[in-house]
Amino acid sequence: MTARVLFPCLLAATAARAGVIQGTVQEYASGLSLSRTVVRLVPVPRADNIDLRTLQLRTASAGQFVFFNVPDGYYFLIATREGYFPGAYGQRRPNGQGTPILITKDSDLFAQLRLRRKGAITGRVLDENGVGIEGVPVVAYRARLPLRVAAQGVSDDRGVYRIHGLDAGKYWVRNIAHTLDDGSGMLPTFGPQSREVREARAHDVRLDEDTPDADVHPEFGALFSVGGQLQCLDGAVKVTLTSETVRRTTQAPCGESYSFPSLSPAVYEITAELLNGKESGYTELFADKNTAAAAIKLQPPPTVEFDIRRAGSGSAVNFPVTVTGRRQDLYESGTEQQIPTPHATLLAGHWEMSAQAGADKYIESMTNFRGQVRRELQQEKSVDSFDLFIDMRFAPIRITVSDKAAQISGSVVKEAKAVPGAPVFLWPLAEAGRRSLKGYRMVIADTEGKYHFEGLPPGDYRMLATYDFTEIDEAALDEGLAVTVHATDSQRTTADLPLWVSP
Repeated sequence: MTARVLFPCLLAATAARAGVIQGTVQEYASGLSLSRTVVRLVPVPRADNIDLRTLQLRTASAGQFVFFNVPDGYYFLIATREGYFPGAYGQRRPNGQGTPILITKDSDLFAQLRLRRKGAITGRVLDENGVGIEGVPVVAYRARLPLRVAAQGVSDDRGVYRIHGLDAGKYWVRNIAHTLDDGSGMLPTFGPQSREVREARAHDVRLDEDTPDADVHPEFGALFSVGGQLQCLDGAVKVTLTSETVRRTTQAPCGESYSFPSLSPAVYEITAELLNGKESGYTELFADKNTAAAAIKLQPPPTVEFDIRRAGSGSAVNFPVTVTGRRQDLYESGTEQQIPTPHATLLAGHWEMSAQAGADKYIESMTNFRGQVRRELQQEKSVDSFDLFIDMRFAPIRITVSDKAAQISGSVVKEAKAVPGAPVFLWPLAEAGRRSLKGYRMVIADTEGKYHFEGLPPGDYRMLATYDFTEIDEAALDEGLAVTVHATDSQRTTADLPLWVSP
């Protein structure tokens, strides 16, 4: 046999001995094939710390995919597509995760992945006589505080709206302030008919379904405008106004006035930025009537100095600290970014920040020197980060770092056997712990079922190992029979966790 003939034969023999994963991706409800869908093979962390790369491709026209020459190991097989909840091999619940696949050189697996569409809320915006109102914007919030807009829609000619692309969970709906053709105003109102969030109806959204009858009966009342002078010398200015229901933008030149009409009584934040980025300004106010007195002075953005101190002694230290943050207005949170230390130039306003200082340390606190911690006009507080206010003056921030971090490690087991690739969730019971850790944490157990958390504030944690959740809250922890584990400063706590499988 010549070398020209032998080489293709050797390639074929090699491919035959390598792992092959193939299959199709379909829509769950209809069974229709989903072309151009992203499919990934994500390796489970190996106990020997050898890294395997994630493999990725897109499905063909009939929804089919195939991975050739897959290295030996455990993998999650996951399909993702815009407008759908991720689907994974071994997924048992609509909002759960998949289970890992052991792939060897002899593997030839065919998998059928089925994706569920994200949920939607539908309802009507009705006037005082029960007649539908056209063209009214409606927003959906996750039913938790502080309010953050999840998605929005607009009522049609029959007053019917539909808000789509929602993850499973509970939501509140609320119309946005709106001026009708006759000049009468509609105030922001939670469905079915309340100005207060405590009386709002929570709607249960499920994947592959529309949640109906989320009607809103807006309260009618006077609307007004907010504006003021832009105090700067030269250039065009972008002005952004936000509240819990609206985000609007306008432009005006320096020295002129800006104005936002059709507003309802609320707390507002207003940010002004020169289009060249060299100057900015900020103000916040409660408004319930027309005002043209919300002047904004633009100046170079403030420099933020980070002062790092050791917990207990208060002495300055040279710990390397990585700071991340995102500017947070009343309508939404911005994109998270890494913030350079020891100083950075940031826009004035409210920021959510977090920091990390290494495996053996944790962040005890992040505070402004002058005590500007949180909006005085907003009562709801996030406990998943440190809330910091950056004003237009020199803005130092103190980061207090403890070098007495705790650790928790162990194994995930089922019927006395280790479970590879199981997601392990860790929920701090103390609010200070959740701020320090940026909420809860999740790690994937390695190929021997072992997990490890480090850099933890000492205290009590609720822990849960399960494939059946992709995110957790206190209700999920209760359902999953989470166990409580105490972590001691400067110590490693061992806790083996049973794999929870939903009934």
